[in-house]
Amino acid sequence: MSSEHIVVHRNRVANLFLGGKECLFWQSLEVGMDLGNLASIWRAELRLPVPLPKGAMPKIGQSVRIEIAGQPILKGWLEAINTRGDDHSLSVTVSGRDLAGDLVDCAAQAQGPGRMDKVRLEAIVGTLSQPFGLSVQSVVDTGAPFEVVAFDTSAKAIDVIEQQSRQRGVLVTSNGLGRLLLTKPGSTRAEEKIVYPGGNVRAMEARITQRFSDHIVKAQGRSRHRGTKAPLFPGLAAGSPARIKGMGAHEERAACQFGYCHDGGVGRYRPRVYLARTSSDQHPQLSRSGDALDTLLTQSQRQKKPGYRKATAPTQAETKPRKAGQPYSLDDQAAWRMRTSRAGATAFIYTVPSLTTSTGALWRPNQLVHVTDHVNGIDGDMLIAGVTWSINEREMSTKLSVVPPDAYDLTGQADRTPRHGRSVRKAGLAGRHKR
Repeated sequence: MSSEHIVVHRNRVANLFLGGKECLFWQSLEVGMDLGNLASIWRAELRLPVPLPKGAMPKIGQSVRIEIAGQPILKGWLEAINTRGDDHSLSVTVSGRDLAGDLVDCAAQAQGPGRMDKVRLEAIVGTLSQPFGLSVQSVVDTGAPFEVVAFDTSAKAIDVIEQQSRQRGVLVTSNGLGRLLLTKPGSTRAEEKIVYPGGNVRAMEARITQRFSDHIVKAQGRSRHRGTKAPLFPGLAAGSPARIKGMGAHEERAACQFGYCHDGGVGRYRPRVYLARTSSDQHPQLSRSGDALDTLLTQSQRQKKPGYRKATAPTQAETKPRKAGQPYSLDDQAAWRMRTSRAGATAFIYTVPSLTTSTGALWRPNQLVHVTDHVNGIDGDMLIAGVTWSINEREMSTKLSVVPPDAYDLTGQADRTPRHGRSVRKAGLAGRHKR
């Protein structure tokens, strides 16, 4: 029985290595990459004979390397084992993640102090990922250095990285092989279209759930309206700050800031609040504060739920391009939260009966792909948010999870005008629906 497995798997398009040695007993193999999860995941089903050949039983903590179509896809660790068996054979399920998995689980700086001063985003990511054997490559401008980055010593490395990358409009992904990429969404294009029905799709699945109406990002900044040293004036005790006209309003605007974005397609009041957890770089005079949030939420609560076929989201003007080094505002972060929440609530999954495109290139996440889906009313560019390659003794396939092109875009330059929750883009440029 074992010799039959060896012959079959040597001729397969994928190779699995555990502890540096090729595993010849696997019957099925899956590898998944998703923009929503930094670490790639893998899973394999093994069939082992009894008695066990020497060294055949996998062990927790073994190194893992996976190749598909002759290309290295994943380097990581074996993290879980589930075994079932009888007197003749064992069925073993092994799974794990790539090297970035430790970055997701572990503390950012276990030794402390949980603070970095005047540091760029790529330096932050590099400092936190280096202990886990990861390298960093930046393919986009990451903006000006952060003045102060402070976090709890219990904070996970992935949380610190995501919080800072959102403030610079940068998407952080893993190539699955030990390198983190600081990039932007949809920087490349898939070499094949997705056509359903009557095309290259074997199966389709659509998942649509409810969303949130109001997205608020709150942050605390430092005062920029008074000096760091308090001068002495008659009637003031030593060390007291000088009286400045309107100081209360200035202090409120400086210290209590928020960003806001409304999703007009929800139809009822469902607010959600996020914390930036770091000093905001946004200028106090340009930030929202005070009673402004009360007014915005009051308007949202009074909004009447539109009729089923009359529900249309308001058109949002595209964000103007920013100058080099100009930080993204809290409003931009709130808009990004809204878009990712909207994308998470609406996903389309297409299964194609191959591991590669028609040109022989592997399907990859973070690529634009043209989708023609007459069932769901999609005809335009979508973003591949997730890819899962599946191989077993019967077939090979790839699951492609696609979302609107602006789902992971923080700049706002890919904003779409929704119509029945669908997106239309041509040649990589945002298009507007005609009403």
